[in-house]
Amino acid sequence: MKIRSSLRQAGQALRWWWLDWIDRLLFTPPVERISARRRAVSGGRGVPRQIRQLHLDVSVIHRDDAGTGIQRVVRSLRQHLPLAISPEIRLELLIVGSGRQGYVTAAGAPLIGAPGSLFFGLDFATDSIFRFRHDLREFKLAGGQLWFLVHDILPLSHPQWFTHASSVKYRRWLRVCAALADGVLCVSPVVAEQVTGLLTQRYGRDDLPRVATIELGSDITAADRKLSVSELPSCPGLDHATFKRAALVVGTLEPRKGHADLLQAFELLWNEGHDIPLVLIGRSGWGTAKLQAQIREHPQSGRLLFWLDDVDDHALHAAYRHCRMVIVPSLAEGFGLPLDEALALGAPVLARRIPVFARHGDAPMTYFAEDADTVSIAASIVGAYAAAGGPRRMAPLRQWDHTARQVARELGCDDQAQPLVDKATMRFTGNLRR
Repeated sequence: MKIRSSLRQAGQALRWWWLDWIDRLLFTPPVERISARRRAVSGGRGVPRQIRQLHLDVSVIHRDDAGTGIQRVVRSLRQHLPLAISPEIRLELLIVGSGRQGYVTAAGAPLIGAPGSLFFGLDFATDSIFRFRHDLREFKLAGGQLWFLVHDILPLSHPQWFTHASSVKYRRWLRVCAALADGVLCVSPVVAEQVTGLLTQRYGRDDLPRVATIELGSDITAADRKLSVSELPSCPGLDHATFKRAALVVGTLEPRKGHADLLQAFELLWNEGHDIPLVLIGRSGWGTAKLQAQIREHPQSGRLLFWLDDVDDHALHAAYRHCRMVIVPSLAEGFGLPLDEALALGAPVLARRIPVFARHGDAPMTYFAEDADTVSIAASIVGAYAAAGGPRRMAPLRQWDHTARQVARELGCDDQAQPLVDKATMRFTGNLRR
């Protein structure tokens, strides 16, 4: 069975390598522009008005909640948007039906466009958006509007960090968005600037859709700021005293997160006699099998190196609260939620100086250069670690209800004259599992 499974995985990998190669060969920049213009449907620009029905795509998280940053955004906005939109607007949660059925509501009704209806691609549904792109085009031709949420353009700008399947699926998804979108919501100003550049240069859109930025919230509350050491996650060799001396890194182990660079820097420090524990919290991701094995088999594993791959939010927040410092070594991000979480819980932060983190210009944090080598990163760790023992200042909390209000306003679905309804009256149609 194991051999059969390995052969099947190898076959799938080869198939996606072939599809990725063919896709790149066929869709050159000139072809991208021609394709986007041919598929485009003229529609309303700017903020849509008189919306009567909001269709919310939750097709991926309904099937599988991976618990990563994107799913956190989808889950939180799914919960808070019903409280932020006008009571006169009907909210439908959309999933993918069986077979060729396409998008349907929780009650099984098909997606039908009409003036005053708006489809919001909240979920990162690369498969279904591409597969049912003709249905979305018909939705728009019937008078509906199409909006999409973009977290980053990394599979396009840095395909070497992603699988062939992820890369080709992303490019297919982005082509649909570029051709049909009336509006795009981005999670940071950097992403908004990148998306605008892509729409004009790569896809040749003269009639640009509205591109807006929203501020993502977090699940951190005032109570999280009072979590005791007893709430810390644990594993063999990692007691409370060790955790309080530790540098913490949060994020899925994947190439762009910079774990490999950081581990090399810590190996240099440990060899020089620095007794600084490194705690990694994050699930195993793609393209890091060698790194994962290196961590598990490392001579310092269980003494100065710890990896916890399944930590709930409560324990994670306690980890931010009680570690010595947080390091964010990401090579690129669309937003970078761990950095915001760390600052909200008062942890001193050392981060790679990448453009998306410029929004934290006044925060109590230090940086190392974007292209820093191992020696430079190690020196930055020593300096930041020494300075991390002082008083802690917590950044203001940003809640998801604020993000939901921003989204509703950009979609033209808010009603500022109306008070928010009580949670007991949330206007979902049908019941979907959380």
